[in-house]
Amino acid sequence: MSEITDCQLEQAGYQKLSAPLPACAYDVLDEVLDSVVQENFRRRRNSTRYAIRNAHLAVPALRPLLEHGALVELARGVLGQTVALVSATLFDKRPAANWFVPPHQDLFVPITGTTDDLRWTNWSIKAGVQYVEPPVEVQRELLAVRLHLDACPGVNGALEVVPGSHRERLDEDAVAEFAEKAFEVCPAGPGEVLLMRPLLVHRSRAAKLPERRRVLHVVYSAAVLPKGLEWT
Repeated sequence: MSEITDCQLEQAGYQKLSAPLPACAYDVLDEVLDSVVQENFRRRRNSTRYAIRNAHLAVPALRPLLEHGALVELARGVLGQTVALVSATLFDKRPAANWFVPPHQDLFVPITGTTDDLRWTNWSIKAGVQYVEPPVEVQRELLAVRLHLDACPGVNGALEVVPGSHRERLDEDAVAEFAEKAFEVCPAGPGEVLLMRPLLVHRSRAAKLPERRRVLHVVYSAAVLPKGLEWT
């Protein structure tokens, strides 16, 4: 794998690694995810299946690969040796399930337990899993590792980001104010990895090619949780 540049992650909030995931690690993850039954996927209003939220919980064979494999080693290269798995989401764009994701920051995390710390806000339950918005200090210690399982050129729903927008939590109006020219497209090939801070403003367009575009989005944390809380 290519060397991680802390300076680029710090300044831009993201970095695409120049070398893909080793073939052996990619093949194992691809095999596990390709065998997932359709019932695990979330449905859109038209009943098409498009994503698996909390794939680390829904797909038992996936979790050990995320906690002990190549992806967590990439996270350790940024966050340090003590990291925890926070979440994993499998996105699967294809002709029958294709959509535009508007600009946003990833503010919420799945969590178990409770805390008296009032900085943890906006508690909710989604598909039986508890979510919360952690304080910004915790959000800054999160890192998303995005593994592209299929080719993701710019015309096929590639991630688009606003460099440098990860330094603070923004309200919806501030996110909506970014001009079109502020976004940079992040195309990627199968097995390629992009690291990003979840507070980075990002979006993705509907794919224009009649091909699948699968991305495994894994979040790790170096934060010390308050008493009473645990990652899922």
